[in-house]
Amino acid sequence: MRGMRGQVVVVLVGIAAALAIIVGRLLVDGRSAYRSGVAAEERGEVSEAIRFYLDAGRLYVPGSPYVRGALDRLDALGVALVNKGDYANARAAFEAERAAMLGTRSFYTPYAERLPGLERRLSRLLAAAEDRASPANFEERAKWHADRLAERPQPKTLMVLLALLGLALWVGSAVAFFRKGVDRNLVLNRASAVVTGTGFLVGLALFLACLRLA
Repeated sequence: MRGMRGQVVVVLVGIAAALAIIVGRLLVDGRSAYRSGVAAEERGEVSEAIRFYLDAGRLYVPGSPYVRGALDRLDALGVALVNKGDYANARAAFEAERAAMLGTRSFYTPYAERLPGLERRLSRLLAAAEDRASPANFEERAKWHADRLAERPQPKTLMVLLALLGLALWVGSAVAFFRKGVDRNLVLNRASAVVTGTGFLVGLALFLACLRLA
């Protein structure tokens, strides 16, 4: 029993260390991208600034100041560009802001309260860029774009569940291989190795296939 507790502690410590490394890397890379965006904006390189802010916004960690800072910069930059009449770059800034938020959603969407206002502005820019000879008037075109932007395609629940099952089988088989597939002297246990190896391959294939189909 004591040995089992020790193994659980080791696993939990390993998971915590891995999460700390991932979060730390996201924060470091987010800070770098954000600062690069600020420097590019100060140099007047709008496209480069938007690209760096988009990168910073996608490196999401809850509470990260660099993600919020990047979104705020994109929003302010878009508004400033609209006021200057640079609608193409304004659209790029707003689209990058939206892409950063939607690209990091999981069971919730970070900063979702910003989306309605952002999509209204973006829909008007998209409508303004269309052929003015269109039979629809500006407001009708803007509404059409707003409706399309408001759509949120959802993953297929069955495929997600199967992908999670594949992940559990994949990881569980890998753990089982090291526990049962080889002994303490690293001698292969053929029967256990075949079973766990097959489980690993099936789980990995199921995970990748269902993730693609979800």
